[in-house]
Parts: sequence; C-alpha cells; structure tokens
Amino acid sequence: MKRLLIYLVCAAMFGGCSPDDRRETPSGGAIRFVADVSVETSKASGLLSGTVLPDGSRAGLFACSTQTGGSSEVVMNNVAGTIGVEGAVDYDPVKYYEAGKNYSFYACWPYTASMAYTDAADAPSLKISLGDQAGSQADYLWASLKVTPDTDRSNDIGRLTFRHALCRIRVRIWNGSTAGVFLNSITLTAPGSGTLSLADGSWEEVEEGNRFPSFILCRYSEAVELPQEAFYEIPISLLQLPVGAETMKKQVFSITIDGQTFEVSPATPAEGWAAGYSYLYTVWYATDGVTFQGTIEPWLPVEAGEVDSEE
Repeated sequence: MKRLLIYLVCAAMFGGCSPDDRRETPSGGAIRFVADVSVETSKASGLLSGTVLPDGSRAGLFACSTQTGGSSEVVMNNVAGTIGVEGAVDYDPVKYYEAGKNYSFYACWPYTASMAYTDAADAPSLKISLGDQAGSQADYLWASLKVTPDTDRSNDIGRLTFRHALCRIRVRIWNGSTAGVFLNSITLTAPGSGTLSLADGSWEEVEEGNRFPSFILCRYSEAVELPQEAFYEIPISLLQLPVGAETMKKQVFSITIDGQTFEVSPATPAEGWAAGYSYLYTVWYATDGVTFQGTIEPWLPVEAGEVDSEE
C-alpha cells in the first residue's frame, strides 16, 4: 500500500509535464528584444523622424553564438518577430542565453520569408530587387547588436535600433513659364538590385554600367497642371539604392511636361547617394528647357500639392 501511494504521488507530480517542461533551467536569461528607429539630429546626418515600425508588423531575427576561443553556431535563423506596443518584439519559441558564449544579433524589417542564415562565420545578407513604382516599394531597415551575457544582468532586454538601408528621392517642379503647363510623368533609370549585409547596412553586387531598370515616380492618365510661378511637389517618393558619385551621375531622370521629355542626371550631392538620406530634387522649368538642383532634406512624410515658394 505504501508503494502504491508513493507511485500515485509521483504520477501526480510528473504525469502532466511534457519533456520540455522537465528540462533543466537554462543557465542564462531569456533572449528578449525591443525595437526602435535610429533618429539622427541634423540634416547632414539624414533625419529619420518620419519613420515608424507599425504595431503588428514583423521583422526577421537572426543570431549566432560564439564560444570563447571556440567555434560559432547559428541560434536564430530568420525567426519572425512581431513588433508590439512600445517596440516590444515577440517571437516563439523563446531562446535563452548560454553561459560562456558571446552573441551577435541581426534583424531585417519587413520580414522576408526567403531569407536564410546558415553560416555563422558571416553575417546574414538579403538579396533585394526594388519595386519599379513609387508606393509599391518596401522601405528596408536593418539592425545589428552584439551581447556578452552577464550573469547578473541576464534578463536585460537587447535594443534593436533599425536604420534605413535605402535612400529616398523626392522631386518638386517650379513652373517658371508664362502659362500653366501639364506634368505627364517622371521616371528614373537607376540600379535596382543588390545584396544588403545586416552587419553594417553595406551593399554588394549593386548593378553597374550604363543600362539600368526604370522606376516610375509618377505617371498620370490625366496630366496634372503645374501652376505658373509656383512649386508643385510630387506627393510620393522613390526608394533607391545608395550609390557612389560616378554611378549617381549615370542615372537619368526623364521628366515629361506638356508632352515634351527632358532628360537630366543628378550631379549633387558630390559624394553620391547614402543610405538613410532623403534627397529633394528641384526641377526649374521654363519654356526653353529645365535646370536641375538637389538638396538633402529630412526624412519626413511628403505633403501633397504646392510647396511654399519661400522654402
């Protein structure tokens, strides 16, 4: 009878537990994250204050661990992390830190199911082909973080600070002619694909040469009137690959006004286009042609319609 009682007590204690529940407690705390967006402080650094990570959107999470003086292994391979209130990142199943290991974390937003991370000796990378129309392009962001677990702080939350992988291109037109004219379309030929490293946001395998794909900033079935002696800013922007000065100068804007197409190449800024920057190009239109000027602007939402001419 005593043996039966002991058996029943043991069955009650362990019968409802799965094998996972009976595992030993991990040596470190849970790996947890919170996400935010890098906000610079000056136009020269590229303001990002117009960017948010929407609640409920997903980022791809990657991680590798390295034993001190030993080998590395992948511990998170494109795990979908859902961004919640105040940037908390939820993923399942939860991973735990292990004593004696250093960790490198990487993230890409938005989540891309095709990504795979199998080589812990290198950072994960993403092959990207840009959408060919403004408004249908993904605004790719990346983040990286290195953590050396401290036994006294093993439950600290890692902060994934996302940064832009692309640059933003905006256009406005000043109609300096003697009458109202009509805008038909604006397109840009530029590099359209490359490989993004999540370690530092650098790009490789970006298209080079003189033949680039075409991207549509705007194309109207009914032409839009450009008021005389006023600015009109295109109420949408293109997201493009960062490129050096020489490649930038090979890119071509095709601007069609009143059925006449003008082709211009950006000459500014002198160093080319950099990730996380927003560039505003002004087309100065007159009946005898156009001139073109570029400036660096904050990464803010674009307002539709006219822009104050004193800006």
